This record gives sequence, structure tokens and C-alpha cells, in this order.
Amino acid sequence: MQNVIMAVSKKSEVTKKYEKVGEVAITVPLLSDIAAIVAGAKEKERDEEGLPVYEADEANFVQSAILAYVKMNARNKLIPGTATVKDGLKIPTNWEELCAEGTRGGNGAALALAREVKEEFAKWANTLGKSAAAVKVLTDYFGNKTALALANADHKGKMKAYIEQFSESLSEEQLERYERPLTSILEVASSNEAGAQDF
Repeated sequence: MQNVIMAVSKKSEVTKKYEKVGEVAITVPLLSDIAAIVAGAKEKERDEEGLPVYEADEANFVQSAILAYVKMNARNKLIPGTATVKDGLKIPTNWEELCAEGTRGGNGAALALAREVKEEFAKWANTLGKSAAAVKVLTDYFGNKTALALANADHKGKMKAYIEQFSESLSEEQLERYERPLTSILEVASSNEAGAQDF
């Protein structure tokens, strides 16, 4: 098992923005920890959904985690409040599709979500009445955390203010959907920030 640090964010009831409130250490089982357990898993029965229940708690944990992920993945593809899949999306039916959705490091669904929030930010930035050059700076910083991390404190402060304004313009559903990418970019913009003035 390996310890990692997880950032914790909370949505403000007043501003409806997600703000980092701290960090906690979590322990993550590695594949090497569960390989033997999974390989030797013995099924003892089937549950109400027809899925296997294993003798070992660790094997049941792994199966439950997989089921929870697959259900969450499917729910995220549905039109809210319906059992209808959103246009252009598909619920995975094989390993290739499932792995494309869940690969760590920005592939699949995470990549699609990042692209979506960048497009929304670009649309919003174009409503600010700024020059094309200023909008490009805004969207470049928003879409490239490395560039923002290397920016001076003044630009970081300005970007933090813009990201907060953008967050306020989102619906509650969008705000919840974009929580991870927004929190991530806000953390970069909040480092060594200065006063925010117009670009």
C-alpha cells in the first residue's frame, strides 16, 4: 500500500465556489497488494444483481470498487433525471472502452471533461469585452497549468479572480461537474498571487 496526499475542497454556500480547505493522507492499495487475492478469489454465491460474492473480503472490496466505478461512469453519461444517454456518448461494454474512460493521467473521460471546461471558459472569456490578445492569454493560462505556474504573481492573481468569476457564472450542475479541473487550476493560480487588476 502507498500513502498519498489528497486535497479536500468544499463548496461555499455563499459563493457556490469550490475552495481548498486542506489535505489528508490516504492509503491506496496497489495492484501488487491485491494480485494474489484476486487471482485466488473463490466465489461462494451470487448477489441480487447476479454478480459474484467471494470468500475473501479483499476480493469483494475490489469487485465492489469496480462496480461502483462502472455505475458512476454510466450515470455521468445520462441526461440528468432520465435513463437516456447523452448525445454522442456511449456506456462502455468492453475493457477497451472502459479503460479509455478511466485511464489515469488525463485520458478518456477526464480528457473530455478538461476539454469541455476549457471550451466553456473560452466562451465566457469572449463575453468580457477584452481584446483578442487578452482573451488568448486568459484561455492559454486556463488551459495550461504549467504556463500558469510559471507566470508572475500578478498574472496568477488576475487569473484567480477570472476563474472565480467564471465559476460564479456556472449552473450548479456545471459547478459540480467541473469541480476537479476548477479546483486544480485555482490551486495553481492561488500560489504566490498578487492583487488582481485588468489584463
